[in-house]
Amino acid sequence: MIIGGRTWPRDRPWVAGIALAAAAAAAWYGWEWSAGGRLPGGSSRPGFVCGVVGGLIILFELLLWPRRRVRSWRLGSAQAWLRAHVWLGLLALPLVLMHARLLVIGGLLNVALMAVFLVVIASGVWGLWLQQFLPGMILDEVPGETIREQIDHVAAREAAEVGRLVRAVCEPAGGADDEGDDAGSEFAVVTGFRAMTGIQGRVVETLPVYAVIPGTREISRRFREEIRPFLLAGRRGGSPLAGRRQAEGFFAALRAGCPADAAGVIDRLERACEQRRQFDLQARLHDRLHRWLLVHVPLSFALGVLLAVHVPVALWYW
Repeated sequence: MIIGGRTWPRDRPWVAGIALAAAAAAAWYGWEWSAGGRLPGGSSRPGFVCGVVGGLIILFELLLWPRRRVRSWRLGSAQAWLRAHVWLGLLALPLVLMHARLLVIGGLLNVALMAVFLVVIASGVWGLWLQQFLPGMILDEVPGETIREQIDHVAAREAAEVGRLVRAVCEPAGGADDEGDDAGSEFAVVTGFRAMTGIQGRVVETLPVYAVIPGTREISRRFREEIRPFLLAGRRGGSPLAGRRQAEGFFAALRAGCPADAAGVIDRLERACEQRRQFDLQARLHDRLHRWLLVHVPLSFALGVLLAVHVPVALWYW
């Protein structure tokens, strides 16, 4: 959470400061409006001051991106920059509106500048709202959260692990399996142990020996045809296991058709599918958390370019 909660003591001065600044600017603008009998424009005293301050805020907002890239800058912490970015960006909205005569503007350049500015502000507010709630949702809904870029790798490793379990304790289904060597799991039926010896006959590792559970050919077939593809591709593969209710029905039917000794293996497969669904949910929430930047960042730079054109043109005609 960026605003509120434990950060509220640091946010409170910003809230008071921007509220006071916005109220003072609005009072000055209103007094000038009342005295002059018409809306003050950008060339009026309050309009000009609001425009200068608003433009400086926009330039400061643009500095956040190079500040994030150049870590050698020692100009305050990243959190302090982000907090200033949020609150000053909100203060820029009323200042720019008063500079633009409350949107009573003309000229293609001015219209384009205001349109881009409003979209940047709107996308920033939307991103702020997402940053407030989605991280907590990910924490609650995805207890097995991993690094977003590592999801496919972790899922492939999980598929390999449960694949070794299936081959170790289930009857082969008669099809080709792409997995590697056999290995066991804590859910397999342990029939004994095999000691591995090292130098001078010393035991360096003890490996469990597993027995194949009769009547589990269906588990091997379902794993190869449905479970493993889902673990590797997730929702992208269009598997019915991507839905929790469909997965519950799938594993209930699998349990009904297999011996009771195979319950631990089926439970392990079901947990692996549940983890893959959590990874898919994490990926969707993560993408939603950052997708707004695809609008906010390019338009912010476009806003900077338009502002660089607007300032000399406005001063020339003024």
